[in-house]
Amino acid sequence: MLNIVLTTLIGASLFGPPDEATWKFAATSSGENFVWNSPSSITPDGSFYEMNYQVNEATVMVSYIGIDFGPISVLDMFPEDIINTWRASEGPAPLDFGWIEVIAPEGQDPPAIAYDWIVEIDEKGQVEFRMENVFAGQAEYNLGWPWGTVTVNVESGTLYADLWVAKVPTPCYADVNGDNLVNVTDLLAVISDWGYCYECVSDTNYDSYVDVTDLLYIINAWGPCGK
Repeated sequence: MLNIVLTTLIGASLFGPPDEATWKFAATSSGENFVWNSPSSITPDGSFYEMNYQVNEATVMVSYIGIDFGPISVLDMFPEDIINTWRASEGPAPLDFGWIEVIAPEGQDPPAIAYDWIVEIDEKGQVEFRMENVFAGQAEYNLGWPWGTVTVNVESGTLYADLWVAKVPTPCYADVNGDNLVNVTDLLAVISDWGYCYECVSDTNYDSYVDVTDLLYIINAWGPCGK
């Protein structure tokens, strides 16, 4: 075990930070902003980066007639594209992967839970997760006997997640069919998948919607990949 630790430390000092890393952390808020900083860094000088944020569990503390209940799992409230979120960004650092809005459950106004989050990499390769505009509302929940299904107040929430960030070779996301050429075939694939489309290869910016943004991306990348 000691040899493994020493080898890791010597390797890090000789070769610098790695090109990718995965961290586990929990984000808790009762309405205030939340910031998490990675305990280690990644290579900051890459030309392209990818990020994947995987929510493994989401719980809330709620109250009803002055009595606290919880933690209660609410992972089923979240859309699948929020539970597993992938983004890409051009480097080098500093950079970010764009703000992402979360509203849960979908279609409820006002929502039970809402917040905005972003992942950033600074010039030294340190990764930061920020959660802002946190809103805790109300939700229908079955508290069991003797209350049954009632409207409860969401007092706080916690997300347990894995965050993967990596420096990657410059990709060609516009090449939907993988033939190293962006042409009418890729354009037609975008048109065919138009609308909400979770994990579709034609969703070039991976926002779970195939729309005019993807269409323009295809047009702008027209021709051989890596031209």
